[in-house]
Amino acid sequence: MNKSNRLVYIFLLVLISLFACKSRQKTVTTDFGRIKHISDKNLIDSLEKNEFQFNVLSAKASIKVVDDKETSFKAHIRVKKDSAIWVSITPLLGIEMARVLITKDSVMFLNRIDKQYFVGTFDYINNKFGTDLDYQMLEAVIVGNSIEFEKEEKDIITNVDKKKHAYYISTEKKRKVRKDLKKDKNKLKELTQAIWLSPENFKIIELVLSTPKSDHSLVSKYSDFMELENNSFPQKIDVTLISEKIVNILIDYSKVSIEKEDISFIFKIPAKYEPVQTN
Repeated sequence: MNKSNRLVYIFLLVLISLFACKSRQKTVTTDFGRIKHISDKNLIDSLEKNEFQFNVLSAKASIKVVDDKETSFKAHIRVKKDSAIWVSITPLLGIEMARVLITKDSVMFLNRIDKQYFVGTFDYINNKFGTDLDYQMLEAVIVGNSIEFEKEEKDIITNVDKKKHAYYISTEKKRKVRKDLKKDKNKLKELTQAIWLSPENFKIIELVLSTPKSDHSLVSKYSDFMELENNSFPQKIDVTLISEKIVNILIDYSKVSIEKEDISFIFKIPAKYEPVQTN
C-alpha cells in the first residue's frame, strides 16, 4: 500500500475509533465492592445523567495504529456538538500531514504530503467498507457517550457482570426512519451495542458495536478515569476493529478543554490538489 492510500486507510480507521479525554485533575478510582442490582429504568437514567455535556470540545492526543505495521502520530481534535468533527494529524516532527472534517452530510480529508484530497459521504464509506457509520454515532463515541438506542423494554437487556465488576446493557441502535421504510422499522435495526458501566460513576468502561448480518465489530475499552469540569473521562482507550483483518488503535490524551466560545474549523482544498484514488 503506497503512502497516499495508507494515509486514507488510517484516516478511515480513526473515523470509527473512539477517543476519550485526559485531564491533570483528580483521578477517579473504582470501588471493587459488591454491585447493587438496580432496575432497568434506573440504570438507563444513570447512564444518560452521567453522559458528557458540551458545546465545543478541543483535545490533543497521541495515537498508535497497529495492523500489518505500526504507525504513530499526534492529533488535534475539535468537536462542535451536533455539527462538526475536525482533526489535524501530525507526525512526531510536528508538521501537519493531514486534515479531516466530518459533518452530518460529508467526510473530507486532505493529504498534505502528496497534495491530494478525499471528499465523500457516509453512504460511500459504509458501502465500500461494510460499516454502519453516521455522524451521530461518531460524535457519541468520540466523547465517550452511548449511541442513541431503542428504549422500549423489549429492546433492552440489563444485568450485572460480576467478572468485569460492571453493569451490562445490551441494546439496538435507534435508526432514523427513512420514508420508504416507515412501515417496517425492524429493517432499520441493524447495529447492536453492548455497554459495560462503572458502578461508581456510570461511565462506559467497555463498548462493543456489532452488526449481526456481518462479522464486523468494534471493541473499545476505557481506563484511567479522571475528573474534568464535573464530568468523568477516560484518560486512555484501547480500540480493536474486527473485520477481514484485526486493527488495534491506542489513544492517549495529553490535553483537553471544553471551550466556552466557538473555535475555527478551517478546511480548504488547495486548487493544485488532486482527488485520492481509493480503489
